[in-house]
Amino acid sequence: MAPREAHALTVLADAERAGEHLSQSDLRRALGIDKSNVTRLIQRLRDDGRVEQDVSEEDGRVRRLRLTSTGRRMAGRIEEQSLLRFQAIVDAIPCEERAAVVRALHALNRALSRVTRPTEEQPDASDSP
Repeated sequence: MAPREAHALTVLADAERAGEHLSQSDLRRALGIDKSNVTRLIQRLRDDGRVEQDVSEEDGRVRRLRLTSTGRRMAGRIEEQSLLRFQAIVDAIPCEERAAVVRALHALNRALSRVTRPTEEQPDASDSP
């Protein structure tokens, strides 16, 4: 599975756990990709039976996304593998250096939160593919 597809599944799974339903535009913004790329991505995920898409009852232009049971299982496996890999990385860092790495990661996260990607700033007129 391509990294972007895996990322999309985990974003959708996180939203689902939070009780939210993401639109195509929401996913586009979360992934930082343009409209045509998210359309192709969603089509691949639909073709693979991992995501379903329907039209919002409130606004016919909005395409709502939800994981299928297959997509939910795949997202769970991706998250498990990610946690295992992260644990292996942390275990490889000498104990006396871990605090410095954590401080650096916090600094990196703060810096990233201040940076806005251009695709996140541009609102969509429509969610239609």
